[in-house]
Amino acid sequence: MFSCNKQELVEILYNGEKVMVSQEVADYLEDCRRETQRQMKQIQRRQAAVRCEENFVEELMATPPECFVDELLSRMELERLPGFIAQLPEIQRRRLRGYFYEGLTYRELAAREGVDHKAIVRSVDSALKKLKKYFS
Repeated sequence: MFSCNKQELVEILYNGEKVMVSQEVADYLEDCRRETQRQMKQIQRRQAAVRCEENFVEELMATPPECFVDELLSRMELERLPGFIAQLPEIQRRRLRGYFYEGLTYRELAAREGVDHKAIVRSVDSALKKLKKYFS
């Protein structure tokens, strides 16, 4: 038979109802919620990228010639992006990949690497500054 001290129970909202569960179960459910949220963000980013690719030619053809050239040039810069990323230190590449492609938060990346989240913020910001300099 399951027995639990009343002081160890916490109240959570589950499927619209308040239920009492152990802190361990509450933590597990919160982790599941965060993982689901992270996966949903990742799916949304991928879908947006696919929609962008599918509509690119049609949108390009519908734009005035001067906008067409600007769009084409920005597209060419995107093709240079992998070369730039390859030049970054491994730590910055890994953190950019985690943040932009895996959809992880700074805190999730920090927990994964065992560092303070501010180190992740500085690293990603530094990589983005290098990116701006590279493309300017």
